[in-house]
Amino acid sequence: MLHTQGLLFFLPTLLLVPLRVLGQFNNQNLTNTTQAFATAKIVPDVLSSFNPAALLGVEFTDPSTNQSVNVTPGILLSMEQTMKEPQFFLTANVTIPSTIPYVLVIVDPDAPMPQNNTESQFRHMLGRDFHVDNSSKLVNTSAALSDFVNPTPPVGSDPHRYVILAFIQPADFNSTAPQLVNASTPRNNFNLTTFGEAVNLGSPIAGTYFLTGPSSNSTNSSATTSSTSPSSSSSSAATSSGSLKAHDVGSKVTWGLTICLTMYSLVF
Repeated sequence: MLHTQGLLFFLPTLLLVPLRVLGQFNNQNLTNTTQAFATAKIVPDVLSSFNPAALLGVEFTDPSTNQSVNVTPGILLSMEQTMKEPQFFLTANVTIPSTIPYVLVIVDPDAPMPQNNTESQFRHMLGRDFHVDNSSKLVNTSAALSDFVNPTPPVGSDPHRYVILAFIQPADFNSTAPQLVNASTPRNNFNLTTFGEAVNLGSPIAGTYFLTGPSSNSTNSSATTSSTSPSSSSSSAATSSGSLKAHDVGSKVTWGLTICLTMYSLVF
């Protein structure tokens, strides 16, 4: 169930701020992402469930070519391509308040290797106070609790899954979260579920993931299939029954968010 504590704090401002639909929403992409998380075993390795109501876009800039590299669920990227902190974008098919803040998290459940993930989860980023601008880009000016650290899987490792999630930020996040995560907190053996419960983070509203291995000649192609590193095609492809189920779940969450916002806009 979508946790709305952070959302409810901001709902009274619905009539006081501009409202907008966040970009162009593609429901098939939502279905593919939901199915990809299940195929890649991100559910249950990172999340107990994943029922997104929005799409999270992630865009790296390849430092060698200065070209944009867009993340699609399960894409295999090189360490070089993922060296710089990416840009993030949020799109949805419902109108939400422009002032709602978001938390962004990047974790690696395969550290140090998928074959022996004794340091899982490794926290690559924990950012706060992100807001959506007029181009659907997530921007912020607050210091991250954990600055972005680029993927560096060790030699001999299979490709790692790097999971990127967006959450609606709880009202008291900036007072509770720094007590648990700060510059001196070890990044390894992080547990997103435990952290989320401690700060009332709730369920992610959007997410995606990519794969990165130690080889320097990785390309923008799909990874070869393995139990922990599924290919992009196998992650995105779903049986008709699986796709329908993911579509239904996503639709229910979206409808729930729409109804919640509508009710509170009438009240306030």
